[in-house]
Amino acid sequence: MKYTYLIVVLVWLASACSKPATKELSIVPYPAQLEKVNGQFDLTANTRLVVNDQGKFSTEVAFLQGLMQQAVGTKLSEEDGESTIELALSDSFSAPESYAINLTSNKILLAAGDAAGMFYAIESLRQLLPASVEQTPVDGAISIPALNIYDKPRFGWRGMHLDVSRHFFSVDYLKRFIDRMALYKLNKFHLHLTDDQGWRIEIKQYPQLIAQGAWRTFNSQDSTCIEMAKENPDYALDPKHIEMRDGVPYYGGFYTQEQLRELVKYAQERHVEIVPEIDMPGHMMAAINLFPHLSTTGKSAWGNVFSTPLNPVSEETYTFVENVLNEVVDIFPSKYIHIGADEVEKHSWKESQECREFMLKNGIKDYEHLQGYFVDRVAKFLQAKGKKVVVWDDALEGGIDSSLHVMYWRNWVAGVPEKVVNNGSELILTPGNPLYFSRRDSRMFSVYNMKLHGSKFPTDKLDQLKGMQACLWSETIPTEMVADQLMFPRALALAERAWTDSQMLDWQSFKFRVKEQLQRLQYLGVKLDYNPTAELIPFMEVDTEQQRIGIRFESEMSEPTVYYTTDGSLPTTASNLYTGEFFVSGSASICAAVFKDGQLTEPVLRKQVDYHKAIAKPVSYQKPWNRAYPAGDAGALTDGLRGGDSYGDGKWQGFTNDVDVTVDLGQVEELHSFSATFMQIISPGVYMPGSVEVSVSADGENFEKVLDLKNDIPTDEQKLVFKNFEGSLQGQKARYVHVVARNTQKAFLFTDELVIN
Repeated sequence: MKYTYLIVVLVWLASACSKPATKELSIVPYPAQLEKVNGQFDLTANTRLVVNDQGKFSTEVAFLQGLMQQAVGTKLSEEDGESTIELALSDSFSAPESYAINLTSNKILLAAGDAAGMFYAIESLRQLLPASVEQTPVDGAISIPALNIYDKPRFGWRGMHLDVSRHFFSVDYLKRFIDRMALYKLNKFHLHLTDDQGWRIEIKQYPQLIAQGAWRTFNSQDSTCIEMAKENPDYALDPKHIEMRDGVPYYGGFYTQEQLRELVKYAQERHVEIVPEIDMPGHMMAAINLFPHLSTTGKSAWGNVFSTPLNPVSEETYTFVENVLNEVVDIFPSKYIHIGADEVEKHSWKESQECREFMLKNGIKDYEHLQGYFVDRVAKFLQAKGKKVVVWDDALEGGIDSSLHVMYWRNWVAGVPEKVVNNGSELILTPGNPLYFSRRDSRMFSVYNMKLHGSKFPTDKLDQLKGMQACLWSETIPTEMVADQLMFPRALALAERAWTDSQMLDWQSFKFRVKEQLQRLQYLGVKLDYNPTAELIPFMEVDTEQQRIGIRFESEMSEPTVYYTTDGSLPTTASNLYTGEFFVSGSASICAAVFKDGQLTEPVLRKQVDYHKAIAKPVSYQKPWNRAYPAGDAGALTDGLRGGDSYGDGKWQGFTNDVDVTVDLGQVEELHSFSATFMQIISPGVYMPGSVEVSVSADGENFEKVLDLKNDIPTDEQKLVFKNFEGSLQGQKARYVHVVARNTQKAFLFTDELVIN
């Protein structure tokens, strides 16, 4: 059925393009187009429901009636009423999952071309109702402002992942997880069902997998959580998942096939697709413990990378894998099956005569391609059953078929997204920074403003970028409460980044809208542990024409009061009030903080800013940077942009050899000072250089060493440390400045700027 006035609305909305401006309307993710008009609709128990769906929206009608029962205390009559909510099927929608809402003083029209679009129209309407209706019906009318909405998703893959292997989560929690995903239009639930620490899915052909593989005595991750629970009871292991066997506590749990089928149906009704993952050939200890013949060594163990993997050249392995996957496919109707293929410990393969002989016979050149053989064989088995196969990006190293979908997670490895699409594969973004929500340092700002691709991403392959997903790995997430606390509110930022067109993203509007959503989540029973941090996030823009650097601040707080100084002194309310971008010529030591009720709030931001002689001057590299940390490539060390606390922020350039570079100032200059900042954080292998040597030359051939700056930071210092290697250049006249930072620890070196004045 077509609606002329609906088409007019769609045409108008499609031609409009404006940032979110209506603060009163807290919809997340923000619609593609929204216009608020005069008037309001009063929703009451006497509102009538009209359905014109040709029988396509029966599940969505039932969902809406459940929402009405919760909001006004009764289902809506389809016979008569004072006002109307109409659900309409329309062929005006070309984009899947798209919908429109036309809300006037006496009617709400929800229109869509498919069931998913209608469901999302209802969820948007739900967010226009008071948050309190999630708990208690309103006594009387609910006034909703009149408006027009047209909406469609930016990406088709908008996912959340949950690891139920390291710690087990109940079916009831998985349903609540799905409910919250659906509320914010997240549509792919990646369920990580097996790993070294536990096998969670019933496989009828191998009943030992749940009888024994789903349970363990306490391991090191459990001990960590038990220790954390001494200070925070949220981390206490859930006693529901502990069984006593002969006086010994066993920890775990599993899902029966019947439970999983019922969960799939529950998710389908909310237009969430459950994508199961059976991780292989690595991360299989829970199975190999029971069936040691599946490995090349006849046992399971921990290696240099991870656990002993499956034997990739044994037919017994493929019999086991295919039997398991046959049952997985039977349970999950998802188009996608995830087979992992990450962090494979290949040492046992290298020691296996059987593997060596197989590789020689089949022309497999190395152990990465032996993994590729395994992935290809399993993928073909699943594809023959009509499934699409998903792998982690590690699988690329062994060569994969272009038909596979790849989840990019290793953001420290250079060029992975480009390799994926150049292989012809479809790409799903899950970079560990910032989309691993199990990391406590993942910032909501970074999620919301995440770059979808780098400058070297081939623009003709953008259609292979299928979407994005956040991951909750549960090593130190033992309870549903902790999972909720880590998921929210960052999942809201993910939802808007994945759904809303980039032109409509608005960080300031989002922060305002999130406040009401957090209230709604609390009414829904989510135990939040979130207060917007007062941490300031600095941004710098270099203006080479006026030779200055612009500085601006962002924050998770909505409209914070910020004072700053430029001489390094602690700010007070008598200091500079931040009102927007300000500029620095020369050098400045910025010190800034949020103030509440006239009092400084920690943390204090300190940032060195320098517009110096080397800004925008070319740098030649005698030794290369590590391709995983290019920052701004060859211009990174003279771009005027300083890094933050993380070496992965795109400002720090990383090296695994000496830093050996020469700056060409373009002409002979009188030089007075040099400085370069390095960082050290030893847990991931980032160290200070042993020394930094600076030599100068007028002609580029004859250099004179003027500085030899020694490191004094201990190599066993556990904390994150920054050191400024600086010294006087004594008025030397030179055009070229040669800098060598010695990598004495044979580890990573990170530096962000060579400051020459």
